[in-house]
Amino acid sequence: MKGTMLIRMITTAFTFWAVTAAISQAVLGSETSAAIQTAIQCRYIPEDAGWPQPQLWHQLNRTVNGRLIATVPVGSVCHFPNYDEAKCNDLTTTWGLVQTAVPRPAEFLALYFQNNTCTPFTPSSTRCVLGNYASYSIDVRSIDDVRAGISFAQKRNIRLVIKNSGHDFYGQSTGKGALSLWMHNYNKTTMIPNYSSSYYEGPALHVQTGAEAAAAGAYVSAQGYTVVAGSCPTVKTAGGYLGGGGHSYLSGIYGFAADNVLEWEIVTADGERVVATPTQNADLYWALSGGGSGTYGVVLSATVRVFPNEVTSNAAFSFSASQAGGVEQYWNAVSAFHQQLKPLLDQGMVAEYGFTNETMVVTGVMAPGQTSDSLQSSLQPLVDALTAKSCSQLTAESLGIKLAQADSYYDLYKAEIESHLAGLVFPAAMAGRFIPRKVMDVNTTQLHTALRAVADRGYSYAVIALNTLNSVRNRTAPPIAPNAVQPNFNDAYSSLMISPRWSNALPWSEAQVLQDQLMNEILPMYDAAAPDAGAYKNEANWAEKDIKKSFYAGTYERLEYIKKKVDPAGFFYGITSVGFDRFAWDSAGRLCKA
Repeated sequence: MKGTMLIRMITTAFTFWAVTAAISQAVLGSETSAAIQTAIQCRYIPEDAGWPQPQLWHQLNRTVNGRLIATVPVGSVCHFPNYDEAKCNDLTTTWGLVQTAVPRPAEFLALYFQNNTCTPFTPSSTRCVLGNYASYSIDVRSIDDVRAGISFAQKRNIRLVIKNSGHDFYGQSTGKGALSLWMHNYNKTTMIPNYSSSYYEGPALHVQTGAEAAAAGAYVSAQGYTVVAGSCPTVKTAGGYLGGGGHSYLSGIYGFAADNVLEWEIVTADGERVVATPTQNADLYWALSGGGSGTYGVVLSATVRVFPNEVTSNAAFSFSASQAGGVEQYWNAVSAFHQQLKPLLDQGMVAEYGFTNETMVVTGVMAPGQTSDSLQSSLQPLVDALTAKSCSQLTAESLGIKLAQADSYYDLYKAEIESHLAGLVFPAAMAGRFIPRKVMDVNTTQLHTALRAVADRGYSYAVIALNTLNSVRNRTAPPIAPNAVQPNFNDAYSSLMISPRWSNALPWSEAQVLQDQLMNEILPMYDAAAPDAGAYKNEANWAEKDIKKSFYAGTYERLEYIKKKVDPAGFFYGITSVGFDRFAWDSAGRLCKA
């Protein structure tokens, strides 16, 4: 019955795509035949003659035990002929939230790459088309499903993508005409009490790619341990988060998530299962651990070091320009906050906060191993500096400092942090930049002038501040082995996500305006104050002008060498991943050899 339903979905999808193809033909006109000729050097898309026929998709569906899912975008309920007023109204209120995208096979969070082709914000009479959505998804439950997807995509010359949570900023978990490996339900976690190797002895966690951070954290905490995982609860522990390096509230004492990897399990482009550790396939281990995701193979699982639970405390507070006594006092307080945060980071604490031109909200100054009383004492110099810079307007009372403590990091995270992240959405455009520690160690006047100028243009900052090279961390958890975590993140004081104001009520054309403004006006303002700062490869802009330098910081040449060894044809592609410049998109959205 299940297989019959999915076959019907596939047939329905072909009807849906027939409309899409007709629209594309009308737009392309005389260019169509030339585009199809171009497709010989490109991956096929649904309007191409070489696109797999229905019987081939039915065969693939049987191969994966009835778990091939044809894409009908969730936004289709807002467009005829699928229009449903009640469902559309509900979708409008949850559009962009993780719960709309993460549990569904083809949905993704990058608004720019959704390109408004099937959303609740266009007239119901507008046709819903797939656009950049993957055409089909395999609900992966085994290595055989992964192998089937790889084999089918290669034989049929179509694009393969990997969708885990869909959190990526670059649309890499989707692609026009793609077959997607949906890893969401491949999500088991297993505790290993005594992992034994030449490079580590102790407790570890084996986590399949689809396991979410909150679930993995809860599982391991119940057994007395803590795992380095992302702040957002639905980010997958062993997905792109880990492949990109992976920052955490715990990075001050335990390093980046990739620093704690003991072994990787992947399927390469030739369908081979490969295990990579510091002593087995060591080059591949190095590349997978921070060198970018989705480019060396399909990650099935990772095994990571875990740490005993310990008392952890957190502080949260906020202040505004009006509370500080004016705009000048506010920015003086922002500068003082950044300077006084440095010694806290040097103790292994990590801070996450956001600020605009009028408000700063500190979600957490997390202090593993410290009680709330100890944290309060550590914060006093920071509070005193804010008071001094605001003519005594900002005090412990006006800041509304909330201190909390728990017997484990996960319990504190669950109580104090997780709920703050439920309503986060991706803007239509955003960018990233590091604040290098060397910049914070000298006069920061030019830096804060730039931060203020950007904020005055209507932009906001989301920040994680940390010091992964502090002496506390070096004693407690040095990296398991050398890895490809970008050196400019290890040297950073913080990582910024820079976002414009955005509303879904704005005309979609404004998204491109903001994208161009970010790249051509906003980032140059920042870069003048902190040249060559770089950006975290998981949280930046796909159009970064020098991806190899900014995202890889001296590691790209070795990563590219490894990529060519394990994936010589460049089968696995990402717009910012290693090997990105071997391919380009044509005007119809095909992925083509450059």
